[in-house]
Amino acid sequence: MLLQDAKTKAEETFGHLIDYAEARWNVIALQISEKTANVASSIITGLALAVIGLISLVFVSIALAMWVGDMLNSIPAGYLIVAVIYAIVGGVLFSNRKKWIFIPLMNSILESLYRERDDNDKNSR
Repeated sequence: MLLQDAKTKAEETFGHLIDYAEARWNVIALQISEKTANVASSIITGLALAVIGLISLVFVSIALAMWVGDMLNSIPAGYLIVAVIYAIVGGVLFSNRKKWIFIPLMNSILESLYRERDDNDKNSR
């Protein structure tokens, strides 16, 4: 009788353990999919804003080049001056790409990945 009770309790405990492991696996899968969706939506939003910004920059650049060219009475010179300005800006950005672009981008991605964990830690205190 005692052996039968122990066997029943062990089977119940094992069943609960399997249920717990399955529930924990589902929670982890949901957390991973939520973090993936957050990162993907951030990337898509960033790309959409970058495309809109790039289109705006092209039109502003054309207008600036035409204005400078009109001031100099030479439209090609206006485009050349705007191109030189972009070359200088591009060189400065390239030389500082890790400090100005790479590190802030990585910090933003890591912040979006770990934001929920920090919020949960603060709520549990």
